[in-house]
Amino acid sequence: MASVMKVLFSSGFRPFFFSAALFAGLGILSWVGLYSSWVVWEGALDPLSWHAHEMIFGYLGAVLAGFTLTAVANWTGRPPVSGVWLAGLFILWLAGRVSMALSLVGDFPVSTAALIDVGFIPAFICLFAREVIGGGNKRNLVVVAAVSVFGSANVLFCLDVIGLYENELWLHLGLGTIAVLLALIGGRIIPTFTGNWLKAQGRDVSIPAMGPIDKVGILLTALSALSWTFLPEQGVTAALLVVAGGALLLRLTRWQGLKTVREPLIACLHIAYAFLGFSLIVIGLSIWVPEDVPAGGGLHLLTAGTIGLMTVVVMCRALLGHTGRALKSTPLLIVVLGMVIAGGVMRFLAPWWPESYATFITVSGFTWGGGFLLFACYVAPIVVRPRDC
Repeated sequence: MASVMKVLFSSGFRPFFFSAALFAGLGILSWVGLYSSWVVWEGALDPLSWHAHEMIFGYLGAVLAGFTLTAVANWTGRPPVSGVWLAGLFILWLAGRVSMALSLVGDFPVSTAALIDVGFIPAFICLFAREVIGGGNKRNLVVVAAVSVFGSANVLFCLDVIGLYENELWLHLGLGTIAVLLALIGGRIIPTFTGNWLKAQGRDVSIPAMGPIDKVGILLTALSALSWTFLPEQGVTAALLVVAGGALLLRLTRWQGLKTVREPLIACLHIAYAFLGFSLIVIGLSIWVPEDVPAGGGLHLLTAGTIGLMTVVVMCRALLGHTGRALKSTPLLIVVLGMVIAGGVMRFLAPWWPESYATFITVSGFTWGGGFLLFACYVAPIVVRPRDC
């Protein structure tokens, strides 16, 4: 057991990616149960707030911690965060998930749950910033800043649910920050991974370097996220979102995505980035013409579609690469990716068919959540075994 624990807490991706996948699957299936009244809640925290918070700050918080604490070792050349520090951070994340669940289904005070939960992201930021600063990696201070804004959104949620500061800022601030991170980090890894794979296939294809359109796309995404947070119903916000989404799609056309269809682990990154661009456009249109474009569609294309697919691919590639396995799809992984895409698309379409809304919610939840549970089963034996040489 001691040796298993040593391996498990040797790098951030091991405990956090497995737990994130397991939690995403169980969390969405629990939400379907709550929505359908199959599961009874008796606590002070309402199901919708729990669902939104846990998928954004619970699931995504774990993914961000696993990704950044693993990647920062490559960025800085320093040893990965491991051992007691990593185990302590993981326990803090787990305590937040348990306390929030108890506030949903029992009489555990929301204020206590919020106090426990709110400590995870600042602790994670401190560890991450220590590595970035200690390694002199100034380029990625922007990632530290973005994660800090994400943590601020969680603080706003906690203040809201305990009644100290009632606000709706936390949802758009949290999701807007993630959209910016995906635009930024996705814009780094997708062309790089695509170019490397195409070269390995013997194809002489050039992927354009970062250019003006890339920088404009990231800037517009940041501006639209800021406007969406503070001016969520204004025409300027709608315009910024639509233009930002179009700029991201224009970026995507430069990365040779159609040439990657034979490797789903690459192709799905392109699909996820397309979801990101389209989600911003749909959210913008829902502000302009709310009677024709339901807001929930764009919101869930961003969450279940973009975030769900992008994170599962990134987790998979990191797990395979950092454990010495081949970076290629297996039949099981193709099923996982297909289930996540199908679940996300169904959740996006649900608001357009109000008469079948409940059916869409149930089927999409079981499909999306089932995909993540299947991925967790795939991940489980990998994270407790030493690297294959």
